Amino acid sequence: MICISRLPDHKKIIGILIIFYAVGVFGLTFPPTRSYFEILTPYTLLMNLALLMLYHKPWNAKHTAVFIFVALAGFLTEAAGVATGLVFGNYQYGQVLGAGIAETPLIIGVNWLMLIYFVHAITQMTKLNRWLQIPAGALLMVIYDLILEPVAIRMNMWSWAGGDIPLQNYAAWFIISLIFLTIFHLFRLSQANRMAPGLFAVQAGFILSLNIIYRFI
Repeated sequence: MICISRLPDHKKIIGILIIFYAVGVFGLTFPPTRSYFEILTPYTLLMNLALLMLYHKPWNAKHTAVFIFVALAGFLTEAAGVATGLVFGNYQYGQVLGAGIAETPLIIGVNWLMLIYFVHAITQMTKLNRWLQIPAGALLMVIYDLILEPVAIRMNMWSWAGGDIPLQNYAAWFIISLIFLTIFHLFRLSQANRMAPGLFAVQAGFILSLNIIYRFI
């Protein structure tokens, strides 16, 4: 395993990512290149996960088990949602997020893990009581989804029956996030990841930029 002290300065990586995502914003806005950049979506998510895990510490069996559980549970929850419509509402995934099982992209479990990791790391940096960090993190997840939904629909990541996003979706995001964040806290996952806040900010900024641009195109 690479020693954390030998990794490149996380600020330099974040600087490169800002340029990378800025190119992505242009590519997804310019019609002739949009489809090519959409194909990169699952690979970009995997790259983000790799960076996050590379800078994670400490690595131990407990952390590994929790990460695998959240990714798997996130995928299974989404699969149940697609199959029944009882979790988030009636929706279906497009082809942008790549290969899947039961009409659910495999990468979606990775996305749940990353987002939960992000908000857990960020709320740990606050002065909030340990147990207040959980609802605060869940609320941050809902805000993120509010920004994400219009972009995801425009990029054909997924679509909603009737075209309207149900309030049930946001309630589900809050409750599921509460559960996952509670697991992180119960297992006392103390994260010292310098990459997490910056990577989350870049990713959120990318989605917010597209959200604004798509409103005018």
